[in-house]
Order: sequence, then structure tokens, then C-alpha cells
Amino acid sequence: MDLNLLLLFAEIVETPNLSEAARRLGLSRSRVSQQLKTLERQIGAQLMRRTTRRVDLTDAGHTAYEHAIRLREDAGAAMAAIAGHRQHPRGHVRVSVPTGLGRLVLAPVLLDFLREHEEITLRVTFGNRIDDLVADNIDVAVRVLSTPPDTVVARELRRIAWRLCATPEIAARFDDTSPEGLRRFPFVAPPPSGRDYPVRLSRRGAVKVLATSPRLQAEDFLFMREALLAGMGAGLLPDYMADELIAAGRLVTLLPDYEVLGPGDRLFLLTTPTPHPAPAVHALVAHLRKFAASWPH
Repeated sequence: MDLNLLLLFAEIVETPNLSEAARRLGLSRSRVSQQLKTLERQIGAQLMRRTTRRVDLTDAGHTAYEHAIRLREDAGAAMAAIAGHRQHPRGHVRVSVPTGLGRLVLAPVLLDFLREHEEITLRVTFGNRIDDLVADNIDVAVRVLSTPPDTVVARELRRIAWRLCATPEIAARFDDTSPEGLRRFPFVAPPPSGRDYPVRLSRRGAVKVLATSPRLQAEDFLFMREALLAGMGAGLLPDYMADELIAAGRLVTLLPDYEVLGPGDRLFLLTTPTPHPAPAVHALVAHLRKFAASWPH
């Protein structure tokens, strides 16, 4: 049965005649009459009995009208509930954030989000690899990338700069100011694709690639930062991990005349491609974008 016809039937019953019903529905009288006949044919019973003076409901018509009213009320309640979700989002959101960025920067942002939205729950996972959001059951992911995958909706949050740095004690041993001198240093790096880790340096549009042999490799940038502070060598850190330590004198910048090209130069917010995201997901995306807009670049 076409439920829209049942809702139309309620309008017919609640108006004095078919002409008035047609006017309220924005249809022609003949169209309303045709729709009524279609409903009666689908139900298999006459719903209205016409006399010279009035139109009466049959027993089947009374039953159909009662269900039509209930259906209309349920539809109205559903719309009100959906509107309530938009105004007061509720639900569960699964979010994935990078290890270092997640703990150093995004942890308080996510906690503030929970304070503002008491009816939303979060499941937060920490990882640096690009996720298949659908396969991994992730609603929202934050990642440092150069080019986001084309299977997701990607919103750029900010640019990421990289620092080539070491402790002052390690830097004091760096008496060769040329990039080639970097080869002599022990290096802390993410796992490379081969035996060497390529360090890319840019100056005046020219890019130089140096193959370094890491002493220590790790996927967790927080651990890499601790290794650099412990004097394990030189390495790359993103600006949000390095700049505060450089300002405090705990780390120093190496080869300051060069721009360091890291493994990703932009921070992206990734979501699955859907025209109607859940209100809770939409609220988290808006919260993260608002934070990113106020985050110093």
C-alpha cells in the first residue's frame, strides 16, 4: 500500500468535499478522485459512500482514517525528533587521530567537545596510517598528508611545517653547515621504504634529497621526540611538536637556510562521502574546523 495515499485520504476526510481537499493539497479535483480510487483498489474495499447530501465513511474507511491519523502523527514525531537531533546532537562518533597530534593538541579539543555535547559519545583511536574509513568503522579521521585519498571527503585544516632539529649538544657536533654534513649524524626517523631514510631539503625552488641511515626508527612521533631530547641524533618533527621546544632552547634547528619537506604538508579532516552525515558527526566536524581556524599557523 502507498502510505502517501493514506495520508491524502486523511485530508479528504477532514475537508467538506473533494474540491476543498484538492485546493489544500494543490491538486486538481480529478487527480484527488483518482488517488482515492487507487487507494480503494489497493485496500480492496470502498472507503467512502456518497449520497445526494453528504459523504459517509464506510467501516473500512473509518479504520483507514484511524491508521492515517496515527501515521501522520508518527511522521510528525519523526520529523520533530530529527530536528531535535540537529539542534541537540546525540549519538556515537568513532574518530581516529594521529598519535602525537592526538595527545599533544587534539586531546583537550575532544574533551571540550564532550563537555559541550553531553548526549554524544566518542570512541577515539590513535594511529598514523591512512585508514579505510568504512572498513575500519571510522566516522572522522584527522591525518597529516600531502594528498588525501579520493575515496573520502577531505577538508584541509592547516598547513604543516617540518623542523630538522636536535639537542644543542648534538648540534654542537654539527660543524659542517652543508646538507652533506647531515649524513654523519645518527638519525631518528619514521620507518623508511628502504634501508635509508630520504631527507628532502628545499631552497630557492631546488630540492636536494639526502639518504640518511637511521639509528632509530619509530612510527610514534611522540617517541621520536623523546629520542631527540635524549640525544639520540637529529630528526624531523612537525611544527606543533618542535616549535615550543625550540623556543625553550631544548632543541635547535639544523640547516635553517633550508625548508624541510616532511612526509605530509597539510592537516586534513577526513569523513566518508555521504550527503547527509549524522548530526553528531556534523557537530564534531564543525568543532574541529572551528578549533583549526583559531590554531596559530
